[in-house]
Formats: sequence, structure tokens, C-alpha cells
Amino acid sequence: MKRSFTGPFWLMLVMGLLMLLSVSWYLREIGNLNGFTRMNLWRLLLLPTMVLAEALIYWLIRRRNQYHALSWAHSGIFFFSFALNVVFTVFRNLHYRYETAGESRISRQMGMHEQIYLFWALVIVAHLAFAAVLVNCFRKTPPVEKRGEGGENLLDNIVL
Repeated sequence: MKRSFTGPFWLMLVMGLLMLLSVSWYLREIGNLNGFTRMNLWRLLLLPTMVLAEALIYWLIRRRNQYHALSWAHSGIFFFSFALNVVFTVFRNLHYRYETAGESRISRQMGMHEQIYLFWALVIVAHLAFAAVLVNCFRKTPPVEKRGEGGENLLDNIVL
């Protein structure tokens, strides 16, 4: 019996639950949801839903997944992108506290653009690895040719 590979499933599940927790904390903090549209709620819940769906896919392919390095690359890069996003936000909030209002606005915008570009580049790379895992897991394996069923060469035993 094959041993199932569930490491990326657990990492993605924990990350998805942490993201849902942060979204619920954000919704609790803003309190007043009068100006909050369905589109805004959809945008908030898109990434946690996507991470939980990928965790479900990893659970479904746990027995046939032989591509452990690609699976760890996907979940690790994805986790790193979200952790880096949090670190950038904390750093930006602590660093720009000591600037004047005029220079703070410009430098915050530049920092936010760099943060957004790096985040989405890492997410795209992670999903390329995820697509490679899925393609490799659902690829048809060629039939194995058995020796001894008439498929062997008669001249194999002759030494020249």
C-alpha cells in the first residue's frame, strides 16, 4: 500500500484557516458593513477560498502524488508570499511612522507597488508549480512492456 503524501495539504489548510481568521478579524474591526458590497466581500474571501480549494485538491491526490518537490515548492512559495506580505506591511507601518505626511504618502505608494508586484509574482510562480503537479499526477503512464512474452529479441544472447 502506498503511503499518502499529506504535508502540503496540512500547510495549505493551516494557511487557509489563518487567512479566514484574518478576514473575520478585519470584518469585525470595520464593524459597520453598510457601505460594504458583495463584490468587496468576494474580493476578501477569494484568496482564502482558493487556498482551501487547493488544500482539498492535495487531499484528493495524496496517494498518486509522487512529485513531492513540486508540491512543497508550491505550498512553500505560496506561504512565503503571504508571510512576506505581512512582514512588508508591518515594516512599512513601523518605518514610515517617522516621516512627514508629504513624503510618507509618496514612499508608501512606492512601497505598496513593490509589495503588490512581488506578492503576485510569487503567487503566479506558485501556481505554475501547482499546475505542474496536477499535470504530472493525472498524466497517463505508458504500459510497461514485460520481457518474456515474445517481446524479447532472439539475438540478445549472441555475443559478437
